[in-house]
Amino acid sequence: MNTSRLLGTRPARTAAATFAALALSLAAAGTAGAAGTGTTGTVYSYALKNHNTGRCVDDSWGAGLRAFACNGLNYQNFNFYKQADGTWVLQNQNTGRCVDDSGAAGLRAFGCNYLDFQKWRLTYPSGGGAVYQNVNTGRCIDDSVGVGLRAFACNGLNYQTFDFV
Repeated sequence: MNTSRLLGTRPARTAAATFAALALSLAAAGTAGAAGTGTTGTVYSYALKNHNTGRCVDDSWGAGLRAFACNGLNYQNFNFYKQADGTWVLQNQNTGRCVDDSGAAGLRAFGCNYLDFQKWRLTYPSGGGAVYQNVNTGRCIDDSVGVGLRAFACNGLNYQTFDFV
């Protein structure tokens, strides 16, 4: 195929080459975020519904990470990436941000970096569901009507138990 004929001028060919390079880099960036350092390749997708409030963990650009009425939208769907150390990283399907807990910033959605702030140990209480304990802070994801979604000292109460939906 003669690209000189199709694209005519040198500036058109340069623009086409630049566009092609950009498209390739964007495609690579889109797949690169799916696997982090130490990821085993095991991926699951779930929404998380709190045992106590019945609300789901939700992340949107406007409202950030919060507990919100379950609605089945991708703001409430998270990809779970199993790490080689047995922990999990939770990445929101809408924003691409990860669930993160640091001492200074607290529980939030943040750009995925696969550091301990974004790694979660899952335990499964006898009443069903799962409890998410942060590797860095040792705190658990907690949702109560009065306080909302937060990281709080692990206490074994229903505020900290979430069902996979």
